[in-house]
Amino acid sequence: MAGVTGTLGLFSLVDLFQLLASATRTGRLGIQHPLGVARVYFERGLVVHAEFAQAEGEVAIYALFADERGTFEFVNGLPAPRHSIAGATESLVLDALRRLDEERRDDSPIASEISREAVPFAPEDARTGLPLGEVERRVAAAVNGQWSVGRLATELRLPLHDVQRIVGRLMSVGALSLRAKRPRTAQLVVRLAEGRVAAGTVGVDEGILANWTDVTGTAIDVVAIRREDGTAFAMPVAGVSGGGPYLHVGRDTLLRIDLSADDTVLVRPHQG
Repeated sequence: MAGVTGTLGLFSLVDLFQLLASATRTGRLGIQHPLGVARVYFERGLVVHAEFAQAEGEVAIYALFADERGTFEFVNGLPAPRHSIAGATESLVLDALRRLDEERRDDSPIASEISREAVPFAPEDARTGLPLGEVERRVAAAVNGQWSVGRLATELRLPLHDVQRIVGRLMSVGALSLRAKRPRTAQLVVRLAEGRVAAGTVGVDEGILANWTDVTGTAIDVVAIRREDGTAFAMPVAGVSGGGPYLHVGRDTLLRIDLSADDTVLVRPHQG
C-alpha cells in the first residue's frame, strides 16, 4: 500500500481507516488539509498517534472526522514518533462518529440517508466487542433482520432520527448491514387446499415466498395472517406451485383458525 494517494470526499475516512485496520498496515497516513497537514500513524492496523491543527491523539482524529477535506497519502513502514492513542481502530471510529452526531444534533435537521423503511441486520462477519453506549446497545440488541428502522424506533420508544443515526454509525464500523426494503404484505384470498398442504400448515405461492426470501435473506417458514377484523395469528407455511393470489388452507385447519373460503387476509413473513 506504499505510495497510495486519494482525495477525501471520494474516499471517506471511515473507509480508509477500516481498510488500513483490516490489512493490519503499519505506516503513516498523511492528509494535506486546508487547515494544515494531518498525520495519522498505524501499527499493525491500530491507530497509535495522530497530529492535526495543533491537536494530538484522539482530539486530532475527532477534528479530522468533523472536517473531511484534502488529499491523502499512506506511506508504508514509517514508525510513529510516540503513542497518544490506545484501543481498537473500530472503537476510535465509532467514538468519532458518535461525537459528530452529537454535535450535529443541535444543528438544523439533516435528512438521514437511512430510510425508515430499511431493514438493518447483523451480517455473519459483524464486528463485535465494540464499546457501545446504552442506547446503542438497545438498538443493536433489537435488530432482528425483520424490523425496519421505523419499527425499531417505535418498539424502543426512541426518536426515529436517533435510531437512524445509530444504525448509520453501526453500519460504518461493520456491526450492521442494511437491506434496502422489507417484504411486502400480500393480500390473499382464502381457498380450500384440497390436499395441497399438510394439516396445520397454510400454503402460499412459491413465487411470493421466493420474493420474501430474497428481501429478508432467510427462508420463510412461518407467516403472520391478519383477518378482516384486525386480529392476527401465525402459522407454518409451505410453498405451493402455481398458488396464485390465494392462501391455501386445509379443511380441518380452516375450521381451527376461524376462517372461511373466500375471506380476504393480509399475509407477511412472521417477525417473531
